[in-house]
Amino acid sequence: SGLDVFKALALGADAVIIARPFVNMIYGGKDEGVESYVQQLGQELENTMMMTGVSSLREISKKNIYK
Repeated sequence: SGLDVFKALALGADAVIIARPFVNMIYGGKDEGVESYVQQLGQELENTMMMTGVSSLREISKKNIYK
């Protein structure tokens, strides 16, 4: 989820690999499924950033999850 991406970045990850959901979306929904999943992930990440007061990916840090 976008929340999981946020947590991984806050804990110091440089990137987050999301493989299995993409495979499922390709088989189940083709291009539209992948596009829908990417949009959902982005929206979840954006919502999490808004709820924690972060306005850019560079601002995400441990302090955002350990308050």
